Amino acid sequence: MRLDDLGLDPPPTLPVGYTARRFKATPAPTPDHAAAAAPEWVDAVRNWVAPDYLAAETVLVDFAVGKLIQAGKVGALVAAGGTGKTTLLLTLAMCHATGREFLGMRVTRGTFVLLSADDPQDDLDAALALVVKAAQLTQAELEAVRQKVRVISLQGKAGVRTFTTSLGGTAVPTGLEEYLLQALEDIPDLVGVALDTLRHFAGGKTVDEDVITTTVAGATTVANATGAYVVIPHHTGKQNYRDAVADMYCGSGSAAIADNCRFVLLLQTATWSDIETKVRRTGQERGDPLVLTSTRGSLLVRAPEPIYLHRDGFFIGRVAGASLTRDQILDERDRKVLRAVRSGAQTKNEIARTVGGNKQAVLSAVDALGARGLLRDGSEGGSSVHPKFMVTAEGARFLDSDE
Repeated sequence: MRLDDLGLDPPPTLPVGYTARRFKATPAPTPDHAAAAAPEWVDAVRNWVAPDYLAAETVLVDFAVGKLIQAGKVGALVAAGGTGKTTLLLTLAMCHATGREFLGMRVTRGTFVLLSADDPQDDLDAALALVVKAAQLTQAELEAVRQKVRVISLQGKAGVRTFTTSLGGTAVPTGLEEYLLQALEDIPDLVGVALDTLRHFAGGKTVDEDVITTTVAGATTVANATGAYVVIPHHTGKQNYRDAVADMYCGSGSAAIADNCRFVLLLQTATWSDIETKVRRTGQERGDPLVLTSTRGSLLVRAPEPIYLHRDGFFIGRVAGASLTRDQILDERDRKVLRAVRSGAQTKNEIARTVGGNKQAVLSAVDALGARGLLRDGSEGGSSVHPKFMVTAEGARFLDSDE
């Protein structure tokens, strides 16, 4: 059975020697061709020459967005519905077009293309207009957005729109990446592509490893061919959302999403009390707090620290205060525990409920404060099973100090 048996167009055939900015595509070899000529990598192994940069003091990494997104890589942006994925992507697109910093990070100027199967064109156009309005762009910046931000809905448009289709229950590639390359080939300064969302572009269930592996492979072909990064928005798993999972496997469905993507960004709601334990706020933040976490590093660089944000409608900005050091964070947690005890929380469970956050970390802090002599057991006769904590004189001095 072939793709045209299902009413799907076959993938386009690129002529030999076809080039687009930074790539050269060659048709897949036929079985006879494969038998007649060894794969190209065979000669690469046999004729290996060590690169000159082995002796270099530093290895340059090409980033398109701060230390967050490398050029030419494929990744996922994972968030619960309504958190702000599309608003964040439109803000990113605007920054690439204008050269403005994105959440305090430098970006490569160029064209950004967002293809959406999730939203109709009217909604996308309105959302971009609201993002632009919230950013208070100059006339020159507005013109740059008109020229370099392409936001296109695929809803109602005929043709192949997924990376896979099902043939006899087996996921097979559709050749969507070749259509994407045709669409993008005349953009000389392409810097980023968003395919919104994974569940619409995959062509099958996101729990199917073959579907996901083929999808990410297709997106990787686009990234390798153009030099632009490709980001695929995806939804967090319901249980992962409830459990506040913040690792690379935070998305719903197959683990192949994280295993095959080169970066996984997680956008989560937060509370101001939690953010205040990590960053000193300036008082200029407005709206609701969010946190953007890069949940995996690359082969060459470590993942950056979480980025704390505030969202007010279609404006997303970075909390501008200085980040607290690890010692400062631990010091503030200790003070929260002591304040909870002073306010009347006596048992470990009561203290943990009052302080909030990671319960095990709070319980460990209680034990550590007891060992340091800042807390003591105030129960009759002392109880190792059900202690009732009190702040010691030394604990009170620490709590009331300016340090």
